[in-house]
Amino acid sequence: MPSDAKPSPLERVRLFQSLTPAERSRLEPGLGVRAYRRGERIYGPGDAAEAVYAVTQGVVKLSTRSPDEREVILEFVDQGEIFGELAVLDDGPCDHTADAHEDTVVAVIERHRLAAAMRDVPELGFQFNRVLAARVKAMRARVEELLCKSAQIRMALTLGALADAHGITDAGGVLIPLRLSQRDIASLAGLSRETVNAVLQDFRSRDLVETNGRRLRILHPDGLRALR
Repeated sequence: MPSDAKPSPLERVRLFQSLTPAERSRLEPGLGVRAYRRGERIYGPGDAAEAVYAVTQGVVKLSTRSPDEREVILEFVDQGEIFGELAVLDDGPCDHTADAHEDTVVAVIERHRLAAAMRDVPELGFQFNRVLAARVKAMRARVEELLCKSAQIRMALTLGALADAHGITDAGGVLIPLRLSQRDIASLAGLSRETVNAVLQDFRSRDLVETNGRRLRILHPDGLRALR
């Protein structure tokens, strides 16, 4: 690579980090980079699923709607991860919503180009299947939690999952750096906002968590884990 050439945004994406520069270069033609402000829509239900997206900066919220039109948050996607990956396997339109949860930059990879690269580069296909398997496993666990657990356990599991996926460990515990309202947490845990408020008050009274605006810190991860 010439010394003045810009690095590929795909170098910062976990799915592609095990590939050689030559293998990554197969995806460069047609690669787009788009910036979104916090709260801006990336795609929604019914939109054509023509690309797979990789977060190179920021956080993306994936969500859907319940039968009574309440938002259900499926996942927060961090920098270095992909979303919209089913576009490679399914010709149908998008069935969920992707919004920028923070100011966000994404790399946009044409679905047909990624599918062709996966056929020619076995390592890419293997890593892609690992991403799909992890998503299926996480979604199955969430369904079991929502169906079978009490509100307190759901909250402990939800906060634990946020800490595992996004947390920053320091001397004070584990900081969850996402800006989360109680409504966001309720949408993740399958609870009402009022229930989330009550459980958080209980967790604060036991010095398990600390809240500062929309930032949340887990003070005692082992204590929270014991509730699960």
